[in-house]
Amino acid sequence: MNKNTYDSSCSGYVMEIFEGIDTTFTDVEILYTSEVNVVAKAKRYGRWWLLKGLRQNEAAYQQRLRKEFEILIQLQHPNIVSAIGIEPVGNLGECIVMEFVDGVTLKEWLQGTPKSQERRRVARELTEAVGYVHAKGIVHRDLKPENILITTNGKCVKLVDFGLADTDSHAILKQPAGTLRYMSPEQLQTAVADVRNDIYSLGIIFDEMNLGYGHIVKKCLLPLEKRYKNVAELLNAKQAREKRRTLLMTTGIAFCILLLVGLVGTQTMRLHGFASQTTKIHKEQARLESTITMLNDSINQMAITNRQLADEQERQNMKRQRVETAIEKGKARIDKAVRRTGLEQHFDTLSSLAYLDRKLSLRMMQEMNKTYESYVEQIKAGGYTETDIDEIANSLAFYQTKWNERYHQLCNKIGTKDERKTMQGN
Repeated sequence: MNKNTYDSSCSGYVMEIFEGIDTTFTDVEILYTSEVNVVAKAKRYGRWWLLKGLRQNEAAYQQRLRKEFEILIQLQHPNIVSAIGIEPVGNLGECIVMEFVDGVTLKEWLQGTPKSQERRRVARELTEAVGYVHAKGIVHRDLKPENILITTNGKCVKLVDFGLADTDSHAILKQPAGTLRYMSPEQLQTAVADVRNDIYSLGIIFDEMNLGYGHIVKKCLLPLEKRYKNVAELLNAKQAREKRRTLLMTTGIAFCILLLVGLVGTQTMRLHGFASQTTKIHKEQARLESTITMLNDSINQMAITNRQLADEQERQNMKRQRVETAIEKGKARIDKAVRRTGLEQHFDTLSSLAYLDRKLSLRMMQEMNKTYESYVEQIKAGGYTETDIDEIANSLAFYQTKWNERYHQLCNKIGTKDERKTMQGN
């Protein structure tokens, strides 16, 4: 074969010039601006990135941008936009560098009238993403269709814009925040973030998605104390509804089978009265029997699916219970470690902060940290998933801060104003 002959089996890129891979941001394109932020996309290392910076470099806005980055960098979930760093970028100033998501907002996606099955899948991915955020001790506080992207490839959910998100560990920017239509009533009155704020927003979004979750939506929108306590409760309610829906479908099919059987009997009796139509009777019977067989197969398959759903639900419940039990055991161990220091007995006999044994505070922290680290290592060897380990470790770390708060509350309760002032100065 002539060496110049075209070989159609060869693979390769079709291009006229070579595109180099630059280590700096190039092709910066402003996507949109708001009163506070400017959002752009830019190319680096041969791929697109999303850059979020500030229009005004006021201290409060800089704190907000830093806080958003500190929250985003903790999150590693397939349905949440990921951040890789924060750095100065040309004229944009300091920017959060995030993955670039090629897709449309949930609002735009719904305008394409997707099928109910697709809408339910998107709702499930969104709920699981919010549950993951809550497990990290974070409340989004601005859930709305504009902050939920649907990717072009795969039609997967990507939760974005954590500019108003908050955690218990942050002490800055503690004020009411959100988008009026989607924020819960209590968000207008208090700056304390609560996971149930996001559950209210999910209820509004589910209603706009026309999922048929009427009862679930109503409970999401109830007053704070009557709302779902967490995403786990919400997911359980959705799964229970799907099981009821499957049961109704099975019942309907069974009714159709009985109706068909009755029609077969009636038709058979009628055909027997016409001897000349014997061949037709046999063919009709065979067709109806085949239909019944197919329907029976469908019922059997549905029964198997129902059992699988029930088994999966039981497995998820057991897994959830195991994680919650592990958290409670860890808390009990921390309590026991603190009591070994004699801290509570010391405060019971303390009449003045002048007699406070300050070594007890250090000993309390050492005992708690030692117990925490030992227990987390034990959990890692206990067959838990990475997500479960993160949730248990974060819950116990948060619980340790409660003991520190209690220590300071006891000091404030016993000490005089001057003693507390001296203690804070030390």
